[in-house]
Amino acid sequence: MADIILNQGRFWRRLTNFWTFVMLSFIVWNFINHNAYNFLVVPLSMLYTGVLGLYVTTKEFERWYEHHESRHPGELFVILWTVVMVAILAAAFILGEDYHIPSDVIVGVYLGVLTLFAITQKSKELHKKKDRA
Repeated sequence: MADIILNQGRFWRRLTNFWTFVMLSFIVWNFINHNAYNFLVVPLSMLYTGVLGLYVTTKEFERWYEHHESRHPGELFVILWTVVMVAILAAAFILGEDYHIPSDVIVGVYLGVLTLFAITQKSKELHKKKDRA
């Protein structure tokens, strides 16, 4: 039974990694192409946020039910997203009004990534306190 749960965690992590790559690549590609693909921003953002939310939820349930070992830190997601967002903002500033962040939705997704990371960090802290008690 524990093996099934661990495999589910692996599945969600791989799926999240795939959609993170797709989403960040899309953001950069769309930016370079003057937002020619804006019609895909909302559906991709919803899909990505949903998959990331499922992964984080699964991971936290595993942690609280003692089936999770933290080997894949969320800091990497936050760093990657932050680098892409800063690069796009800097490029938009340098390149002028022809280039801009594709949509406010992208900023919302970034804030969602930060929020999920903050929640998981607090959950991890509370779980450690519970184990020490």
